[in-house]
Amino acid sequence: MRDSLKLHSGRRDFLGRLAAGAVVAAGANLFPRRLEGESPPAEPTGGRTNGWDDSWTARLTAKHRQVFDASEVVEGTVLHQARMWMKGYSEVYGATDADMNGVLVFRHAAIPMVLNDPIWDRLELGKQLKIKDPTTGKHARRNPFLNVKPDDKFSMVWPDGGLDSLLKRGAIGLACNLALMGFVGESQEKLGVGPDDAKKLIFESLVPSIIVQPSGIFAVTRAQEAGCNYIRAT
Repeated sequence: MRDSLKLHSGRRDFLGRLAAGAVVAAGANLFPRRLEGESPPAEPTGGRTNGWDDSWTARLTAKHRQVFDASEVVEGTVLHQARMWMKGYSEVYGATDADMNGVLVFRHAAIPMVLNDPIWDRLELGKQLKIKDPTTGKHARRNPFLNVKPDDKFSMVWPDGGLDSLLKRGAIGLACNLALMGFVGESQEKLGVGPDDAKKLIFESLVPSIIVQPSGIFAVTRAQEAGCNYIRAT
């Protein structure tokens, strides 16, 4: 089902540009939290704190809770892991989607996965990342992790395991603000707009239901505090 893409070289180039962009567009606040220790998980607060949306924590009430930490695209590994986790608990324990809380954290170089089709087209992200369109096999001019069809010959994910499918099934998608600001900085020249307009455009290009957090590290540790087990999705 997966397509062999050889992303390593392109990924290194992208990481370099992302780091440079982060310096240009720095300004995001970081709120690091301790990793889960011996004390019980923190109770979900379910609101907004200092302007940040913490409401997703109130949804972490299922018996099975897992956070997937994605720092790179790597052929959609985070989506594969989340789908297989849900499939396993369903097959072994008869768990339904409602019995599972999957939290997907997109940070660092994984940010393109949570951006919509128009921005993939405008920035030619498929060419940049050497990722093929699921249907045509050419460089993707749309987000290849959305709207996957059963007959897509070049798809990297299963139809019920695309980002949009997992979100509809109840998964929570979180995006790192620090990585987003870095992406704004490294995309500004190609967009041909000023920094404020570039930021507005990128943030408006987020896939619906994706929640921006101060950083990916904050998002991961907050999910752990709320009772999620941890998997590194790279």
